[in-house]
Amino acid sequence: MKITLHEGLGLSEPEIEIRCHIADPRLRRLLDYIRQYSFSLEGRIGETSFYLHSEEIIYVDSADGRTFLYSGKNVYESRETLSSLEEKLANTTFVRISKNCIVNTAWLKSVSPLWNHRLEALLKNGEKLIVSRNYIPALKEKLSR
Repeated sequence: MKITLHEGLGLSEPEIEIRCHIADPRLRRLLDYIRQYSFSLEGRIGETSFYLHSEEIIYVDSADGRTFLYSGKNVYESRETLSSLEEKLANTTFVRISKNCIVNTAWLKSVSPLWNHRLEALLKNGEKLIVSRNYIPALKEKLSR
């Protein structure tokens, strides 16, 4: 793999061009990381707003009509719905794993089968999330990319 970095070209934002014969799964995963490089989400704690880079977010959860962003340090409330965040996070390392949860696969440590065709996702921070059987194909597809 050949990598070239050109600095000081008067560009207003970074520009990345990738040339390849065939985009293999590892390259596609790299593209997912690059897409979310400059992406941030607004989260609130009380009345204070924070802008979180997507790689800081471990998972997004919805409960009682409220949406929460979980980072390694805090839990932030989002004004957006889980569905709108899912759209924004498309083509990144995030994937929906249940009706109320989207996980950042970069934080995924392992996946184990459970009874009744569900999976248990172990995250790098030690938390465990349940992958509903309806969302297993999407998770497998995301991990195979």
